Amino acid sequence: MSDGQGASASPTRQTIERTFRERRRGFLAWALKHAPDPSTAEDILQDAFIRAVSNADALSPVEDLAAWIFTAMRNRLTDLFRSEGARRRAGQTSVAEGLLAEVAADAGFDPQETALREELLSALEVAISALPAPQRDVIEAQALGETSFRELSDRTGVPIDTLMARKRYAVKKLAAALKYWMKD
Repeated sequence: MSDGQGASASPTRQTIERTFRERRRGFLAWALKHAPDPSTAEDILQDAFIRAVSNADALSPVEDLAAWIFTAMRNRLTDLFRSEGARRRAGQTSVAEGLLAEVAADAGFDPQETALREELLSALEVAISALPAPQRDVIEAQALGETSFRELSDRTGVPIDTLMARKRYAVKKLAAALKYWMKD
């Protein structure tokens, strides 16, 4: 692999480096919003950059490199939240209690204990961020934003049945993610 300087770097590596220079602040802002602390946010960003550079040859066909980097960051954050130490350091989230109760019921456990609730909220936030965009949008708007399916349908042009199905799939995925989290 080249040293990354000038013409000796591959075109994909140059694109990766340019993307990080141009969008670093946005990447870091996202990481700071989702990570339990600034140090972890920096680590997540560095890890994504190292993964991108290490996989430069494989990334050449990727059209949206920034999306790939965000996905790498989100995956790393998910890995961190799976560890006991990261869950303890995680703060409270803004997940609505109603959604938490619905997902917890589907996952098969009772989140009434305060300590478990805080950890569960953090894990749920990570799980929501990992959902496919259409499902995440429905959960955020309908369940967290308290927007009715009718309002969401009117705003997006997506049929209500489709929105309801997306929410159902999202809740199932969230429940599965939380079941996996509970096994850790």
